[in-house]
Amino acid sequence: MYFQPHELVCPHVYHKFAGYSLQFADPRLLKWLEWFRTAIDRPITVNTYGNGGKYSQRGYRCNLCSLVKDKTLAGEMYLSAHTRFQAVDFNVNDMLDEEIRQWIDRHKRDMPINIRIEQGTVGWVHVDVANDGFNKIIYF
Repeated sequence: MYFQPHELVCPHVYHKFAGYSLQFADPRLLKWLEWFRTAIDRPITVNTYGNGGKYSQRGYRCNLCSLVKDKTLAGEMYLSAHTRFQAVDFNVNDMLDEEIRQWIDRHKRDMPINIRIEQGTVGWVHVDVANDGFNKIIYF
């Protein structure tokens, strides 16, 4: 596998489960990530806190993560695929977000799993496996 657990889970989960952190992952997400990393043949960045970086909530988010906890405390519902370990936000070395989305679209027939992709320029690409099963890619 190309990814270490700390790259895909929040620090709370990693500190409690370490190498066993991926047990919570939706297998479809892991399968897609492995396919994508192999097919695009470039480094992919999800979380970076394990190497001293600032990203910590771009993969699995537990109930202690600020994005989840703050919404809960405010009485807001938060049903992100990140809380089910079905989503990642990522960057690919030397590629712009839109280039990555276009690359995925061009290779969608080869994808082993149907996905959803968030549209817009936000500084990362969001992919999740909360797909209806009928479309290779759902854009939202």
